Amino acid sequence: MSPGGRSERLDFLRQKIARAENSVAFAQRNLGEDCSLDRMLGGGLRCGALHEIAPGRAGDGAAASGFALALSARLAAKAPAGRSAIIWIVEDFAGLEGGAPYGPGLALHGVDPARLILVHTASAKDSLWTMEEALKCRAAAAVIGEIWNLEKIYSLTASRRLALAAQASGGAGLMLAAGMAGAGERLSSCAHTRFEVFAHKGIYARGSPLAGLPLPGLACWSVRIVKARAVERANGADPVAILWDHEEGCFRDAFPLRLIANARDRPHHPADARAGFGQTA
Repeated sequence: MSPGGRSERLDFLRQKIARAENSVAFAQRNLGEDCSLDRMLGGGLRCGALHEIAPGRAGDGAAASGFALALSARLAAKAPAGRSAIIWIVEDFAGLEGGAPYGPGLALHGVDPARLILVHTASAKDSLWTMEEALKCRAAAAVIGEIWNLEKIYSLTASRRLALAAQASGGAGLMLAAGMAGAGERLSSCAHTRFEVFAHKGIYARGSPLAGLPLPGLACWSVRIVKARAVERANGADPVAILWDHEEGCFRDAFPLRLIANARDRPHHPADARAGFGQTA
């Protein structure tokens, strides 16, 4: 077969696979109330698929981990009954670099520590195998695979195995490329979505007793969608600032405005409300 004929055959097979995948009814979980990420993803994050998360810069590893955890918490909260477990697989080297999860912090983040299964593996190869097996578990809403260096071991074949395992069970696979800061574009895989995560200054609502103090605010990130299959113009999209509402267990746009207030705190006159829109948190 000539090179031109081989190329046409490959293109035909890729299109056929894409049509077959799109014909399968996948559930989507919305990430929040009127959240920009939902609109950019065409309605929410697809279950039964593989998603990738990479730090945007050196030093953003903790932000990427927190974003992966928040995604898994949202998926677990919206999952059917009996499917609320989160399995977090940590390669030993990645664990040394990023540290271990803190129980009280998980609870404040909206994650029940009793529903989190933490697995340590000796190598990236062991992590891939463990993640594939964990994705077959129908009690898991999300499986996080935290691996430091993916480039040498994470091939199209490896990612395809993970994607098929997620598709068969209906759970979501979250591949956390912990050591690939700023290198998310270099990944070559069949993942459905790829996020690049940057740390963002924490936000407090105006009127909070802690507003204005030099303390950590709500968990907040700048997120860029590097890849999103079946969504137009995903590559090169500008980052969007989002925060994690741990009380409601959802993502919200990080507007420089007051968060939704309790009924007793709302102004009596619309003019008072409009006047507050020009003030930042």
